[in-house]
Amino acid sequence: MLRNIKPHYFSIDAIMAAQEKIPCRFTKKIDSIGFLDFNVPEKEDDESDQKVELPLWMVKVFLIQKSVQFDMPKAYNEIYRGVLTADPSVVDLQKLCKHFYLFGKFLSQLEHRESYEVQQVLIYTFTNRFKQIMDWAQNIEDNQPCFNKLDCIERKIFDDARVAQQQLNTYLLEGSGQMEIASMILNYKKRKMHENRLAE
Repeated sequence: MLRNIKPHYFSIDAIMAAQEKIPCRFTKKIDSIGFLDFNVPEKEDDESDQKVELPLWMVKVFLIQKSVQFDMPKAYNEIYRGVLTADPSVVDLQKLCKHFYLFGKFLSQLEHRESYEVQQVLIYTFTNRFKQIMDWAQNIEDNQPCFNKLDCIERKIFDDARVAQQQLNTYLLEGSGQMEIASMILNYKKRKMHENRLAE
């Protein structure tokens, strides 16, 4: 599923994920960049090796110009990759990164020495948490505490699973009801009866 994420151009989730900040440092001197990050002191505004936090979409522009290097954000660095590998089910992804999978996928497509490791931890985290999400959706009545720990993609899966479970429960309790003949079949039978009468 993660490999096939192709967000629509107007996807709000994709737009929000692209706004996530990445710690960067410029490898070339670029004048008057202080306005890009309010955390940068004015005295560093014209210095080389300037360190700023930039949104993902802007980092991609500077990478094309080969004027910036970036570090993996906290949610994807070596420490948190270790935590997720140890037990992804206990991590509150909503607090860690609301668009964990989508932002992580975008990050893993950039040139970085840790891109492959990020890809692997995304897949591992998703496959392990998916079972738990389905279990919560099917068995827990008061699901709000669990729901609050999920990232945006997991929340959609959870909601779909809840709806599917409710529909299944309704079907099992009430049955399918009285079956009706499809209108196409009914019209076909009427037409055949009419043709037989004309043949007589």
